[in-house]
Amino acid sequence: MLPVEHILPALHQQLIVGDAIVVAPPGAGKSTCLPLSLLKLEIFKDKKIILLQPRRIAVRAIAAYLASQLGESVGQTIGYRIRGEVKVSANTRLVIVTEGILTRMLQNQPELPDVGLVIFDEFHERSVHADFSLALCIEVQQALREDLRLLVMSATLDVGALSELLPEAKLLESQGKSYPVDIVYQGDNSGLHLFEKVSRLVIQVFSKHQDDCLVFLPGAADINKAAQRLSQYFGTEVEVFKLFSELSKNEQQQALLPHPEGKRKIVLATNIAETSLTIEGIEVVVDSGIEKKAIFQLNRGITHLQSQKISQASATQRAGRAGRLTAGTCYRMWGKEQHDRLAKQSTPEIMQSDMSSFILESAIWGADVRTLALLDHPSDAQLSQGFALLSQLELFDKNNKLTALGRKAHGLGCHPSIAVMLVKSAQMSKEHLSLACALAALIENKDPMGRTNNGASLSARLHFVLQQKNHLIWQAIRQWHSKLACGVLIWPIEDTAVLVGYAFPQWLAKQRKDERYQLVNGSGAVLFEDDALTAHTWLAIANMQTSDRQQDNAQIRYAESLTLSQIEQYFYYLIEKKERVEWDNVNQRIVSEMQKTLGKVVINKQSIKRPSQQHIQTIWQDVIHAKGITSIPFNEDAQQLIYRVQIAASFSGAMSLPDFTESGLLNSIERWLIPYLTDTLTWQQFTQCHFLQQLLNELDYGQQQYLNKELPKRLALPSGRSAQLTYTSDKTVMLSVRMTELYGLQLHPVVAQQFPITVELLSPAGRPIQTTQDLPRFWQGSYKEVQKEMKGRYPRHFWPDDPANAQATTRTKKRMSSK
Repeated sequence: MLPVEHILPALHQQLIVGDAIVVAPPGAGKSTCLPLSLLKLEIFKDKKIILLQPRRIAVRAIAAYLASQLGESVGQTIGYRIRGEVKVSANTRLVIVTEGILTRMLQNQPELPDVGLVIFDEFHERSVHADFSLALCIEVQQALREDLRLLVMSATLDVGALSELLPEAKLLESQGKSYPVDIVYQGDNSGLHLFEKVSRLVIQVFSKHQDDCLVFLPGAADINKAAQRLSQYFGTEVEVFKLFSELSKNEQQQALLPHPEGKRKIVLATNIAETSLTIEGIEVVVDSGIEKKAIFQLNRGITHLQSQKISQASATQRAGRAGRLTAGTCYRMWGKEQHDRLAKQSTPEIMQSDMSSFILESAIWGADVRTLALLDHPSDAQLSQGFALLSQLELFDKNNKLTALGRKAHGLGCHPSIAVMLVKSAQMSKEHLSLACALAALIENKDPMGRTNNGASLSARLHFVLQQKNHLIWQAIRQWHSKLACGVLIWPIEDTAVLVGYAFPQWLAKQRKDERYQLVNGSGAVLFEDDALTAHTWLAIANMQTSDRQQDNAQIRYAESLTLSQIEQYFYYLIEKKERVEWDNVNQRIVSEMQKTLGKVVINKQSIKRPSQQHIQTIWQDVIHAKGITSIPFNEDAQQLIYRVQIAASFSGAMSLPDFTESGLLNSIERWLIPYLTDTLTWQQFTQCHFLQQLLNELDYGQQQYLNKELPKRLALPSGRSAQLTYTSDKTVMLSVRMTELYGLQLHPVVAQQFPITVELLSPAGRPIQTTQDLPRFWQGSYKEVQKEMKGRYPRHFWPDDPANAQATTRTKKRMSSK
């Protein structure tokens, strides 16, 4: 009896009244026993059940197993639908589908009239298709089909978040089989390649166990190398199988079943084997702890397979494969401390995927992707990139509204880029449509010429495929021909680049001086050094790859050359003429030119003597913000005005004044400075500007009068002369004056009736004698010492015994007496 059978009565009762969430570990029977039991329910006797699976291999395997349990072949009661492969009949009641198929079903018939239940299996994998399909099903349930039931099944999941999304769904938990799995941590710090490390560990532990071994590796390259190494070591005694998505159906099936001759086997698999699939005879798991994850790079518009550490949840899933049928052992190629530092869960795919397909699907559905009932929402950057691509493809207009081309392209059921190429080629001719079918087959499948460096030319691959008419690519070509009713098999290969450009306008590229290419989206790409396409200035690129080591430029895999005249003829709608104005840091000046551009690629340019006033103002605004307010060469009068306003603003009860602090001035340059720079093109010209007047313009008449009264520029002295006051950044007011001119001054001079002036007393020669902020105290105190010194140095000048009551003067004693 499978563990999930314990919750079946409660599940059956719940589905009569509402939705359900089932949490059960691998091996509990949720993908096998549970769906079969639901076929017996009265509420679904006249309705189909749809079971979603994230992987094609799991769809086939589960369908075959369930059909065998009924003593039938696939296509009778149990059927499946995956892209390019359908096995259903009029009698089919349980249809297992990959997630994109359900989205297509919903778009074609939103009410799902013949469906009673939709099961989302392995939902913990959080594929973007599963998230999106669940959101659509929730909308169908709320608006059209209250009787539609949803069942979400998972091995591990943040059930709290899912329960918020399905608030009326009942949570049912099943414990899995209790076969124990010993966890052995095998940290390896050697400098060997991953496949070699894994191979050595497999060889080391294989003899310690009796049954078969499942090995998790990140991708096909490591699997192929490890398979070669292990096959050489074990010879014919042990069979080594590979398991990854690119293999044929028969090759995948061989890996799942026991060896026909009873030999022990080693299965080398990607994370495709983490869930759903039962691989017969597995007792040992060797886990590299690394996976390849599809990460969408926003800056390039490329989905990049990135090697990264798995999450703790994935590690648990992988270890569980050793305990599906009996007690087992899992060897982890990392230490316990490393394990504790792993992320608890994997990042949901929707957070790191290309959103263009789902934005288009949402538009066809009549919804905004930002308002769908999703567990996690894509970032604004992802959505912006997706909308921009759909606009370049002409599927959306400038207002992000669906176009007629968008509706037509969506009907083809493929990525928007491929769909646009097929639709536009059909508008050219049947021959061009046939060529587009061939290009779609090439782009969506493995390179027919292999991974060796055969150059990037797509036309070369088309000629290769024509010569190898039994190649697997032909199957895909025929499927497209059949779907689009294209009865012509003539390829105008000379227009290959045009069709590729229709599909990937963001990857049209122009060669730079260093022979690298700049793409329309602004990123960089490079051909292999000896590629014949390097002789061409313009490329239409269909496929690129990046690696963890190659961050600056993507490696071009598929491309074809095209001419500037072709770009201007076929992609005129992407070409813009615009004035480009920028700051030249070397020559410290504004430079401008009129550019003809294709996205970020400059087709040609011409210098402009004088840019528009708006552009000039924008550049000055950016330059000054970058350099800071201290970079402005205020003359002394302007600087003094700034300090006077700053000091006045600090007084309690002062008149309201503009903010002349550094931040205040910088934040208001758009008002007081930028409008006066419309004829200023160089930094040298900028330094000659009259900043005083611009600052004064910030003060109204009343404020200027207040400032002149309370914080004057000059101070009247007892001698009858006036002296300049100097205001400083630390809110000090300085007066430098000959001491003899202050005789008779009995109160210390102030500004604003309260703010003491710092007085620097000078000798008759203008040299500093003493600084004071209390002149009366100075007269009564240290003046005596100063008097004595001054009489010795300047005997001809007047040094009274009572300076506070003496007559101020600028003269010598002789001139005073003669007067």
